[in-house]
Amino acid sequence: MPGRRTPAVPLDPSLCKRCQAEKPSINVRTEPLCTGCFSKYVSTKVVKRMESFRVRHSDPGKQRTLLLPLSHGPCSTALLHLLHQHLQGQTEKTGRTGFKLHVLHIKHPEKTDIDDSLLNKVQERFPTHSFTAIPLADVLSCEGVPELLLQHDSGSRNENNNEPSNGETQLEKIFASLTSPTSKDDIKNILIRKLVVTFATQNNCEAILWGDSTTHLAERTLSEAAKGRGSSLPWIVADGDALHGIPFYFPMRDLLSKEIAAFATLIQPPLDDLIHIGPSQPPVSTKNTTIDDLMRQYFESVEQEYPSIVANVVKTTSKLQTVPLDQIEAQCELCDVPLDGEAAPARSRLCYGCIRTLPGVA
Repeated sequence: MPGRRTPAVPLDPSLCKRCQAEKPSINVRTEPLCTGCFSKYVSTKVVKRMESFRVRHSDPGKQRTLLLPLSHGPCSTALLHLLHQHLQGQTEKTGRTGFKLHVLHIKHPEKTDIDDSLLNKVQERFPTHSFTAIPLADVLSCEGVPELLLQHDSGSRNENNNEPSNGETQLEKIFASLTSPTSKDDIKNILIRKLVVTFATQNNCEAILWGDSTTHLAERTLSEAAKGRGSSLPWIVADGDALHGIPFYFPMRDLLSKEIAAFATLIQPPLDDLIHIGPSQPPVSTKNTTIDDLMRQYFESVEQEYPSIVANVVKTTSKLQTVPLDQIEAQCELCDVPLDGEAAPARSRLCYGCIRTLPGVA
């Protein structure tokens, strides 16, 4: 009869909720999915965020270069894998791609051997992309960094011959001069971002693709507010943000950290041998726990039972309005946050958060 609907076939709860053909291998926010449907779920989330870089938006013969910072963690490694697949799909459909990837790894002195071994494996797995590895100490040659930080480092010259020390030694002394674990963590993150931005600019990259999950973006939102950079919140989660001189994009922003970690393990072949995860034990003394550590521990527990809370932090922050770039009169010399008319010290132009991080400068 007209208007009568065929009764829906009841779902079998023992099978994948989407395909109803395979046994589920993971629960995604209460939805049981098989490995195939879960992989499609993850891939779709990322590809939707790459809309600006579709083939139809690119000019033939003028391929855009996007920079992907690779930390060897689950998120950035999974992002490389997903974009590699995405580019293969573009080639199969159209014969060309909307962009090409340049992968950058920042080397840290304490884990150089691990970095070299993992990067070789990654290059073997994804040989069609360009790879570069540079030491974090290279940031000391970036514009604006040396005069601001080296004045805070009273030991930046060799005591015996009054000659400048090498970059790694200078960097070690800068970190040694900082007064708290939070300050050291904060400066390290700022320097990594500044080095990545400088590299992207020097190599004519159109944008930077960060591997931050929605969990990590939520962590950063609260930690930056706690550090005194509340005015930076709208910029932290904004796709297309060019506050630092080049647009930032977060293709993994709709995925939880635990989902990305599961994806890296479940796909075939897995990405486990390309990922380095450091010790997860919290510091014995709470005084050595950084603000970032506290936020990480908090959201790791919250995303297990209440994933919607994590997503809501990011969604709420994304509703905040950013100031148009042409209306920003001055930016912090160190972290680039708009100063918003703040009274900065006479010797530098720092935001309140950086003044707290570098008390010696103030």
